Amino acid sequence: MSSRRRRPDASETSSPEASSALKRVRPPLEFETCNFYYEGVNLIFDPKRVLLRRLFFINEDRTKYVSVGFYPARDYHPFMEFGSVKKNGTTIIILDDRQVEKMAECLPRIFESMCGNEQYGYKEDDFRLNTTGSYRIARLYLGKQYIGLRLGDLQNLSIMFHVLQNQLKVYTLSLSV
Repeated sequence: MSSRRRRPDASETSSPEASSALKRVRPPLEFETCNFYYEGVNLIFDPKRVLLRRLFFINEDRTKYVSVGFYPARDYHPFMEFGSVKKNGTTIIILDDRQVEKMAECLPRIFESMCGNEQYGYKEDDFRLNTTGSYRIARLYLGKQYIGLRLGDLQNLSIMFHVLQNQLKVYTLSLSV
């Protein structure tokens, strides 16, 4: 026996019992009006969300990303966000344009020190970049949170970093107009 339901014949649907069971239901009148604005919809954005985000994945398994976007909770200013998904949770680091410029200056030095199995460190307030030396892992710190970047992740990031910097500059210039 097949699990498909068969369609009723025309003779079965034309009977009075079948026609009473198949009544058409009309939508409420509020959905039939030709009004573009619908009352009762809350247009306030969630302040924890990001508006107009450009997202780039750093590694192939898509567990680390970098994005540029406007943040409603921070007066709609553009920031660069680094994120990492781990087994025990998600780590998010949000950098402003000054920290992004410092990171752009440090990326070539970090890459060279990782290839040479050397240690490198940069620190400014809560923002830190350092390498572990023999394990070829760089860490991006903001406060107590950090994201680890392997050599392949750092290569991908260095290739796309100029695009991210330009996007951040364009977003910043759009605010000044």
